[in-house]
Amino acid sequence: MRHLASFALCLISLASLTGCHHPQPVFVRGSDVQGLDDPAMSTKLDRRDLEQALRENMDSFVQSRFYNNLRDENGQPPTAAIMTMENWTSEHIEPQLQALLGMVETQLVNSGKFTVVSAALRDKLLAELRTQQGKEFDQARAVTMGRQLGVAYFVTGRVVDNAERTADARRVQYFMFMQALDVATGAIVWQNEAAITKALVQQ
Repeated sequence: MRHLASFALCLISLASLTGCHHPQPVFVRGSDVQGLDDPAMSTKLDRRDLEQALRENMDSFVQSRFYNNLRDENGQPPTAAIMTMENWTSEHIEPQLQALLGMVETQLVNSGKFTVVSAALRDKLLAELRTQQGKEFDQARAVTMGRQLGVAYFVTGRVVDNAERTADARRVQYFMFMQALDVATGAIVWQNEAAITKALVQQ
C-alpha cells in the first residue's frame, strides 16, 4: 500500500507539471500580431465589415453622376453635413455606425469636393430635431433646418438586418443603405446598398 500511495503521489505531481498547465491570455496590439483584425469574433459589425461597407459605398459615390457634376457655389465647394445612420437592426451596433460616419466624414473632407459641417453644428442640428420630433432623424424637418443653416447636402443612411437561427448556427445579413439628400429640394441625389453577412457556425 505504501508503494501504491507513493506511485499515486508521483502521478499527481507529474500531472501538475504537465497536463494541468493552462496558457494565460495576454493583451496584444494589432501592429504586433499580423492578421489580428481578420477573424470574426461576433455577428456584429467589426472593423473589416465597416471598411468593406465604406469602400463599396464610397466607390459608388465618387462614380455617381451627382458627385461628378458637383459645382462650386460662389467659388466655394457646397456644404455637406454627415448625419446619423439609423439602426433598424436587431443588433446593438450604434458605436460601429458612428465609426462608419467618421470614416465617411474623413473621405468627404479629403476629397475637396465639399465643405463639411463641423461635428458641433451637426450635433446642434440633431439635438434640435430630437426636441422638435422626438426622433433621431426626420428627413422633412432636417431639410428645413438644413436650409436655415446653409447646408446644401446631407449624407445619411440606415442599416437593416435579416437574422436567422438554426439549432447549431446563426446568421445575420446586414443591408447598409447610404444616401445624399439635396437640402434645397429634399430629393435623394445618390443612394447605394452594401451587403455584409456574419454568422456563427459549427466547425
